[in-house]
Amino acid sequence: MASQNQEALAEEARKQGVEFRDEQGNFEAASVAFTRAASLAPGDPAPLISLLEITFEFGQYSKAARLIKRSLDLLETASDDEKSIQYRNTSLYNRLARCYVYESRFDLAGHVLDNLSDHNLRSCVRATVDFDSPTVSSRQHALRKLVFDRLPRYQAHLQDAPAYQPMGHDLAQSLFDDALLKSSSPQDTVSLMFGGSGDARHLFTTIISLAPHMARKPPVCKDVHITIVDLNPTAIARTLILIGMVMLYATSQTIPSYYHTQTTGDQLVMIAYIYAGHVIPASVDEALQHHINELVTVLATDEPLFGWLFVPTATRKAVVHVLKQWLKPLKAAYHQTGTPGFEKDEKTFNLLGVLLPSTSFAARHDPQLVQLMKYYDKSRLQFAAHQLTEHIDATWVTNRTLLDIDLDDVLQKIDFCPCGQCKIEDMVPRIESNPIYLGDDLPKCASESEGVLDYVGQFFDSLAVALLRFELVSSQLKVEVLVGEMTDTMERLRWGCLEARSKPAGGIDPSTFPRVYDRIHMSNIPDYVGGFLTAAMYGRPLLREDKPSNLRFMALPNPPRFPSQDHFLAEYALMYDGKLISDHFRLARPADSGPDKSQGRITEKARAAYTKWYGAGALKFTCEDYMDWDRVPAKKLSFDDLLDRESLEKWLYALFLKICLPYPRDRVIHSELHAPLNLTLWIRLVAHLSEVGYSAHWLSQVLFSLCGGLSLGGDITTTARPPQRAVTRPFDVDKVFLMRKMTVDPWRAEFTTLLSIWSRLMPFAFLVPPRALVAPADIAEFSVSFPAFKAKDARLPHFVLLFWDSSNGDALLGDLILRDFLRGDGHGYESLSAEKIRRHSIHIFSAVKYVTATRTATFWCRRDLMRMMRHENWKVFIWRIDTWQQVTAGVVVKDGVAMIRLWNQ
Repeated sequence: MASQNQEALAEEARKQGVEFRDEQGNFEAASVAFTRAASLAPGDPAPLISLLEITFEFGQYSKAARLIKRSLDLLETASDDEKSIQYRNTSLYNRLARCYVYESRFDLAGHVLDNLSDHNLRSCVRATVDFDSPTVSSRQHALRKLVFDRLPRYQAHLQDAPAYQPMGHDLAQSLFDDALLKSSSPQDTVSLMFGGSGDARHLFTTIISLAPHMARKPPVCKDVHITIVDLNPTAIARTLILIGMVMLYATSQTIPSYYHTQTTGDQLVMIAYIYAGHVIPASVDEALQHHINELVTVLATDEPLFGWLFVPTATRKAVVHVLKQWLKPLKAAYHQTGTPGFEKDEKTFNLLGVLLPSTSFAARHDPQLVQLMKYYDKSRLQFAAHQLTEHIDATWVTNRTLLDIDLDDVLQKIDFCPCGQCKIEDMVPRIESNPIYLGDDLPKCASESEGVLDYVGQFFDSLAVALLRFELVSSQLKVEVLVGEMTDTMERLRWGCLEARSKPAGGIDPSTFPRVYDRIHMSNIPDYVGGFLTAAMYGRPLLREDKPSNLRFMALPNPPRFPSQDHFLAEYALMYDGKLISDHFRLARPADSGPDKSQGRITEKARAAYTKWYGAGALKFTCEDYMDWDRVPAKKLSFDDLLDRESLEKWLYALFLKICLPYPRDRVIHSELHAPLNLTLWIRLVAHLSEVGYSAHWLSQVLFSLCGGLSLGGDITTTARPPQRAVTRPFDVDKVFLMRKMTVDPWRAEFTTLLSIWSRLMPFAFLVPPRALVAPADIAEFSVSFPAFKAKDARLPHFVLLFWDSSNGDALLGDLILRDFLRGDGHGYESLSAEKIRRHSIHIFSAVKYVTATRTATFWCRRDLMRMMRHENWKVFIWRIDTWQQVTAGVVVKDGVAMIRLWNQ
């Protein structure tokens, strides 16, 4: 028995704990005080109960369960008064059941069901126990791969062929930077990734800069692995052509009879034409087609291209498809003339749309051109230019590596012409680049050059020297070439689900390739896939933890819309504070980050105009060029570093509403300010927050509410609101609205479908309302084909499927200002009938795949909802949620929606 003095000290410690907890919010100090009180009064359950409440709040569920059982034992021996019965039968057993659920100990949770006096909690625990299976963990890898294969990460494009930008717009820079040189050792493997590799200027520059460091004794590192990824196989095909031609040139340099001959010099000019020219001499096109033929032959087999180059089977197939298209005769549209150092080349290009070769090259490959060029250079008369143009039109051809045949075919199937007057056969593909600027953006590889072709040729000459060395010592370099979407590739790499690395190809075994990287270069891909939030969620897990590493990306089309870096972060992450970003995403800006040399490329006149239109801050943000984000060590946050529970819920609900109810975006002003994310990113974020350190019961409550809560009514109670403007400001992030109940019923069907699929991949277990989640056999993929329609802005990822109960009348749907109607936050449409329609008559699906050729959308949905819609009078529409306008006529669900397969098939 504790002495009276000990009891007094215990009571004093317990009161201190209560003060720390309730008045100061210092849970750490409260835990210490309650622990001391429990040790001083081991027979008193009160301090143990206070301690277990704190322990539970910390998310230490196993320890909390042990404290609960000790408390129950003590209460068994205590007097059987009303207070003891209340503790035993309500709060302790209720909390014990929650502990078991959050620890995924579902068998133990089932054992205490009969002890739960809270009927609602008992129903939820039973639903959770019945839904979860202890055998699924062994199938997590297969399930994760299914999720990656089947569920789109973004809202639908109506143009299902990816865009193609054959020439970039930024300065070519080596990713093997000074900091990486200093941190590397001769025993180290350095790994680099280029996501959205485009025209490969950064890859080529990196290899050129790397070669001398690897040639020294000892080398700067043991070996280097480079992964390049591009969604469009056309870009990868062009890169492989250039690599192959450079290697052919490099090899010819080693043969004495060809060394420094005119023939090898011409090879450089041809490579430069293919890289920089829009329209090229026929002799260059002949050489290009010859090389494409050879490349097809090698890629169609399992033969290696080079000892340092890994091209997996799937990438080979995709590239061969493109190469074979380039070997076919070009369509009529590709032969039309466009209107689309360097001073002479620039004048010629502006007038003629071509780069003219040197006289010596022309004499060997196009003798007629020599006199025409001389006459033009001497006279600059309009007649001379006309004669030169006629010859070029008759004998030169379009650079076929700048053409994406698949993309052009898709564009012909949709409403591609803004004016509506163009004929398909007259449409000339856009080639948005200037070879003069391209030359300016490449590093200088010789002291002098005679124009763009010579300058670009010198660049590839340096690349040839570097590649030849790595071909001779292939153990020092591996370049992995992948066709794929950047974030999809990154996530598959993280979880070991990348099919391209599952088996050898070309004699190279990819099983030894690194899965983390020193540097990740994302180009401007984040502009189109969710900004900082996406870059952090997918890029950060691939950064090395054992040495300094970073990722970088550029905001290319959007900078004028952001007065500062804080505005950029506020828009994409609804979080802008540097410490919060560091804590939650384990990334931080370098101390020396800010505007770089790109600011010097802006004229004073342009600077003044830019500042006038957008503000000085926007100019500073634009001139920052590439934004570097350094890795912050991965560790779980302490309780004090977490957002408080109210702030966490506000942030998560605000992100949910931002995805579901984006602010209307002007098609001109905000044309490149995308809001492409669907609810799969939100679920990934919740999983990430668990790994950061947020407790399961905090996150579970958010999921529980979005699933419908106990009423299954689809309500959340929050101080968050949907976006109030097109570009969210830091002020908007900080704003706290009045607490309000809001319905999320229009998105609940898709959310519960996705959560049902994802639940067994979550790093924590959570409570669910009865009937909220469904088994894999109760989820199916459905398809719907739409009648012909005009697809405006088809490349934008802002299209969803909207299901509508037509018993309300289709005219009513057309009359609604839909976003205002769906908000339900006190800004109009507050009648009981409007509330009833919001709750029961609209379902929106954002994770949709669309096939342009057949106008078919596919999506995954719980079968109970689809059965209901088929038995009632429902229709489905394509809707765009940037302008919140209807795109298609409605298709009757019972006639037009077909089931494809079950999730577990």
